[in-house]
Amino acid sequence: MAYDPDVAITLWPEYFDINRTRSEGRRLPKELCVQNPDLDIIAKGAMILDLEYEVREDMSYPKAPRAQHGCVKVEKGVMSKTELLPKIGEILVSNQSGNGRR
Repeated sequence: MAYDPDVAITLWPEYFDINRTRSEGRRLPKELCVQNPDLDIIAKGAMILDLEYEVREDMSYPKAPRAQHGCVKVEKGVMSKTELLPKIGEILVSNQSGNGRR
């Protein structure tokens, strides 16, 4: 399925931030989260999964509208958001541990 920004899945860095609680926006267990998740690494995860994506640096997470951390919009249709989040989390964790930081 081709990338359509109107129906794309939005991936916020807050979903993958190990320092956030679930009520602050973390969507995964801490084992699949990292410190200071980066838009580029999230986009790299989408690329590894062979998904079309768009990095939007001008966006703000709804629970923190003053902090513009941006987001990554990923094509919808290949897998659901529930299936996609853990796969991206695994890529983030393996990338961060590969750099010797954890």
